[in-house]
Amino acid sequence: MKAKLEERAPKGFSSYIALILFLAFFMLTLIGLGNALVAGIIGLMLCIAGLAQGRTTVDLWILLPLIGYNAISLLSGWLTFGDTINGFASTQSLFPVIYLLLSYLELTERRRLKRLCAAWIGIAAAVGIIQFTVAALQDSADRLGGIFGNPNAMGSILVIGWFALKSCIGEMEAQETLLRRFFEALELLVLTALALTLSMGSFAAFAVGILVMGRRGKMSFRDFIRLAAEIAFGMGIGILLFVAGDQAQLGWLCVFLCLYIAMAARYRGTFHKFLKEKRWAAPVIALVGVLAAGTVLFLRPNAAATFGERIAMIQNGIGYLWKSPLLGIGPYQWRGYNLADGDLYFNTWHIHNVLIHIGVELGLIAAVMLIFVVIRHYSKQEDAAQRGGFTAALVHNMMDTGFFYLATVPFLIMMAGGAEQKTRNLPAVAARSIFGIFAVLFVCNIYQSLC
Repeated sequence: MKAKLEERAPKGFSSYIALILFLAFFMLTLIGLGNALVAGIIGLMLCIAGLAQGRTTVDLWILLPLIGYNAISLLSGWLTFGDTINGFASTQSLFPVIYLLLSYLELTERRRLKRLCAAWIGIAAAVGIIQFTVAALQDSADRLGGIFGNPNAMGSILVIGWFALKSCIGEMEAQETLLRRFFEALELLVLTALALTLSMGSFAAFAVGILVMGRRGKMSFRDFIRLAAEIAFGMGIGILLFVAGDQAQLGWLCVFLCLYIAMAARYRGTFHKFLKEKRWAAPVIALVGVLAAGTVLFLRPNAAATFGERIAMIQNGIGYLWKSPLLGIGPYQWRGYNLADGDLYFNTWHIHNVLIHIGVELGLIAAVMLIFVVIRHYSKQEDAAQRGGFTAALVHNMMDTGFFYLATVPFLIMMAGGAEQKTRNLPAVAARSIFGIFAVLFVCNIYQSLC
């Protein structure tokens, strides 16, 4: 009987898990900051799949802190609201479930899942470009919010998506396959859509992630300049599209630019070859891109003021860290405290620094758990693009709130899932117990949401 419990699920079940994880990610991208009912249904679906599994190997130094973080979050929410649906745990409890369920996938299935997620973000970028063009034709174009409805959150997911696409392309090596060309086309679309967000935080995080990727991949200076040229070209088209649609209000020109973008995406591989063959082209395009970057400051003249406001917001949050250091002041409570204190009122629900916000509302222990996960992640041997993507997301969350958009963390988990190290055996009974406990939580949340 014991041996039977320790067995893994049938081999074909791995593909099923990969599919439901992708469907979960797809749905999470559509619900933004989250909804307890939808998150509960998704979580229950994942837990049912998990209960059908057996033993696995997983990094307990990531899984346990994720569980601990959500346990503290649940307790803090309960003490504040007296229930389990009003708080971060009602939605973020998905994170450890997704991480544990991912451990049942073989390397091939993990790569397939990453490709599906990256492709969806590329398609979402294409849809965003079309949305912007339609708005331009109606003289109502503005910064691209896309599937999230928020330019900064959209910028964050596009940045991670670009690194995920690069990781997928890297796994295909130098094979000139249709799939590789498809991913190269999506890469250009993601860069163009990223430019349309005009998210300064995303741009800065993207730049840091590029530097990390280049260093980890031991990229030569020439290759780095070539990469900079590719990025400058893609984002440059996006800036032109934004100027035509938002500043000049020339919707008809946006239509022609969209046709150009489609052709540029179709022949992205040819552009790569051109940069390799014509060595003078990459430095010129990269330099033009650097000079053109100053244009963004004119398109968003309030960027400096926004940055200063976020610094003031962080300073305000630091003042509350010791008010209730164990369990925090409670989820969604900082806004009320900020309204009542004599400091500047920021009129937002989240401090634009995730660690500070978690420390304030959930307590320092919860913040330390997240720090532990981050440190543990950097001990893993990921490829250069994955490491760049994780670093970019980390940097962005030090100045924004992407962590609270439900799709962000699962995307990072699924993107980094192919490089597990220092794993521990987790018996079937322990894994099923974890899935069972979270399943009960999700059922409770569904019931409370419907009542």
